[in-house]
Amino acid sequence: MMKRLLFLILVASCCGTLMGQRLQTPTLSPFTEISQHLGLSSITLTYSRPSAKGRKVFGGLVPYGEVWRTAANASSKITFTEAVQVGGQAVPAGTYAIYSIPGPSTWTIILHKNLKLRSLAGGGYQASNDLCRFEVAVRPNAHKVETFTMQFADLTYNSCQLLIKWEYVTVAIPIQMPVEAGVEAQIDSLFSDPSKASARNYFAAAQFYLEIGSRLEQAIDYIDLALGKDSDNFRYALLKSKILHKQGNKEEALKVVEEAHEMAKTANNANYIEQTRLYKEVIKAS
Repeated sequence: MMKRLLFLILVASCCGTLMGQRLQTPTLSPFTEISQHLGLSSITLTYSRPSAKGRKVFGGLVPYGEVWRTAANASSKITFTEAVQVGGQAVPAGTYAIYSIPGPSTWTIILHKNLKLRSLAGGGYQASNDLCRFEVAVRPNAHKVETFTMQFADLTYNSCQLLIKWEYVTVAIPIQMPVEAGVEAQIDSLFSDPSKASARNYFAAAQFYLEIGSRLEQAIDYIDLALGKDSDNFRYALLKSKILHKQGNKEEALKVVEEAHEMAKTANNANYIEQTRLYKEVIKAS
């Protein structure tokens, strides 16, 4: 009797364990998370990726003129670690749901503050929780995009495009970060005592001004200070040549790039030997 009782307990235990297990199957609309460093901070995007599977997407599966969660399962979410501009609208740091209203030639993009909605059915979506709305134009895709895709593209030092692509449609959401003010604040702080400022930081400041095409005289001053601390640095000399060239001082730029080339040869740095040689040709051809 005791053996039979123990057997029944063991069987019941095994059955309970099996019934408590959940069958694992592939997700139909896989979850994706991507992060993009931009300016002095980063952007994180999370969304699910449905596929067309032979269905007509826009004007069919996704109706025109209606609010769409811009993904599957739940709304896409975007997180900014500092204040930005999105579609020309001021957006504070934080996390927002991305909704949209697709149309044949334009979409309305919505950044929404309620992050808890999964379905838009039942009146859960309230326009009063929108942070902002703006319009973007539809671009046709030459080839069909089977799986819903969001990606960052066209990166600059302070901007990018968030592309939404599916079927034969792409829309681009412009994002811009106020980088200049943040860099200027750092420069003011780091260079307040020139005796403690590093050559690398002077180089970085000069490189930044060249990148944005502004304050080039200040950029020359900074790169000269960097070279004053590290006179044989071919990387610094090449940057000075580029700034001079940007200013239109072709003769001086050519002289400095030749000096940088010789520095690189002395250091036996094949990479910068080639870079300085190529940039010499750029100057001559300009």
